[in-house]
Amino acid sequence: MIHRKLTYLTFALLVMLSTISVLNAQEWKKAEAPLETVWASKVDTDSVLPEYPRPILQRKDWMNLNGIWEFQEAELSDRVPFKTLLDEKILVPYPIESAMSGVRRQLKNHRAWYRRTFDIPKDKAWKDKEFILHFGAVDYEAVVYVNGRCAGQHKGGYDAFSFNITSFLEEEGEQELIVHIYDPGNIEGIAIGKQNNERFSDPQRYTYSSSSGIWQTVWIEPVSKSYIKDLHITNDIDHKTITVKAIPESQRNSHDVFVAVKEEGRIVATARGKVNRDIELAIQYPKLWSPDAPFLYDVELILMDSNKVLDRIQSYTGMRKIALGEGVKGLKVIELNNKAIFQMGPLDQGYWPDGIYTAPTDEALKWDVAQIKEFGYNMIRKHIKIEPQRWYYWCDKLGILVWQDMPNTFKQRTEEEKTLFEVELQEMVKEHWNHPSIINWVVFNEHWGIYDPVRLTEMVMALDSHRLVTGNSGIDAGKPNIDYEVGHIKDNHSYRPPNVPFVTQKRASVCGEYGAIGYKVKGHIWDVDGPWVHHNYKGLEDATSEYEKFIQQIVDFKKEGLSAAVYTQWTDVENEMNGIYTYDRKVIKLDKERVKRANLSTYQKTDKPL
Repeated sequence: MIHRKLTYLTFALLVMLSTISVLNAQEWKKAEAPLETVWASKVDTDSVLPEYPRPILQRKDWMNLNGIWEFQEAELSDRVPFKTLLDEKILVPYPIESAMSGVRRQLKNHRAWYRRTFDIPKDKAWKDKEFILHFGAVDYEAVVYVNGRCAGQHKGGYDAFSFNITSFLEEEGEQELIVHIYDPGNIEGIAIGKQNNERFSDPQRYTYSSSSGIWQTVWIEPVSKSYIKDLHITNDIDHKTITVKAIPESQRNSHDVFVAVKEEGRIVATARGKVNRDIELAIQYPKLWSPDAPFLYDVELILMDSNKVLDRIQSYTGMRKIALGEGVKGLKVIELNNKAIFQMGPLDQGYWPDGIYTAPTDEALKWDVAQIKEFGYNMIRKHIKIEPQRWYYWCDKLGILVWQDMPNTFKQRTEEEKTLFEVELQEMVKEHWNHPSIINWVVFNEHWGIYDPVRLTEMVMALDSHRLVTGNSGIDAGKPNIDYEVGHIKDNHSYRPPNVPFVTQKRASVCGEYGAIGYKVKGHIWDVDGPWVHHNYKGLEDATSEYEKFIQQIVDFKKEGLSAAVYTQWTDVENEMNGIYTYDRKVIKLDKERVKRANLSTYQKTDKPL
């Protein structure tokens, strides 16, 4: 009788715990925010950002760990909460401060715990494999625990990292994953971009909300004991070749790699070589990549042990060449595929009112890139933020040139912080150097946190000889007339009106920021108490007319050697009202057709007057 009562009590307890678990799963809800995009309502908590997160190196089998996790603010003295239910819920991978996360507040002590459980699939593809746990990005420090043991730690808010967690997994049942994050924000001299955790409830001027914690996709993939950890694809359009280097998980690995290049499903070149060695493939009739014709070749890599397949990945590449050439009066100009190309693009901060650093959906990421092209731009300057790999995929696929900034700091760095910055700078290059859309690395912006600019610019030039490098964008900003005379590009910032820096026969001259033709649109303002506008205009007609005047000046500057111009900016951001679109992407603030016609006039022949 006692045994039967215990059985009933046990059963009742299990039912209660199950009910509590269901209730907890329903606790998450999106937080209130001043503005929201149309994509926020399309987020499915059971399938958050379900697209494969790394299209440039893709495998067939993987498991997405995005979704509702347990969450709790942390103290430095906390013990790791193994097998402990945390206080709150958070939707991963949206930053803690975002409405989409469900939390939307500043961390009191800059620390937090994340926790969830998961099961390893029982599919054949997952049997007898190694398991790699991937994080797209965590801001800023992460310590990862799997089933009660530390699997690894990482510093850096913008680069991807991964751990082999095979030895930490239980043979059967649920696996526990815990992540401790620490984000000091701008109280330390780390790479943070426009984040400002001192002003979360009061954004001011050109700094915005911080984006702490997990802000890109978390995922697991099964691999063989020997696998391709990374790859590097370069091409030479003059010699009609594509070169592929497969980088294995271990330097002791000496396996063969089979490479096939495909054009619309048809194999056009194959080669076999060793890992860590350049494998060159001849492309007899190459199709070049450009904004007008963004053709991508599919690239398949197969890691072989004799005739046994160990790993198989899918990638892609675009054959294109970016370089400096000679223009008017012998001045340097930027050339794409051996032809001068004037570049017109918006400054893009990469912020979202609902997700801050993280777009609500992949559709939203694609929409931004597609709309920028529809406005007649052929370039984007990604401003001191590094995006998820999916954003660069859409730039590659849709065809737009990218200037990629390194995130900055506003503080003087310690020697340790300088070392971390240089590691992150190199990681930015190596993680993204396979994307044909990226044609220019920008090391510093307006002298912010600048040190050793010549050495660091030359380091990036040596690391990636297939792209241009800007040492400091805005040589006239903050510290007038300081030009470090390094890199491929001389860049000044001139808002009203745009201008051209003193030209040189050593570097191409560009206007890296101009414009800021802003005004407020009622009902679409994040910070209604004090929105900041660089230069306030009356409305759409007034702003568009001014835009056209600026473009006419830029057309004239081309005769003086100007190679590119960057309009500030793509959207409003929080309290900064200088966008072509409102922050929620719902209202266009300039006449689209007139802006498009003006933009096209800078790099295409047109009979239509501005």
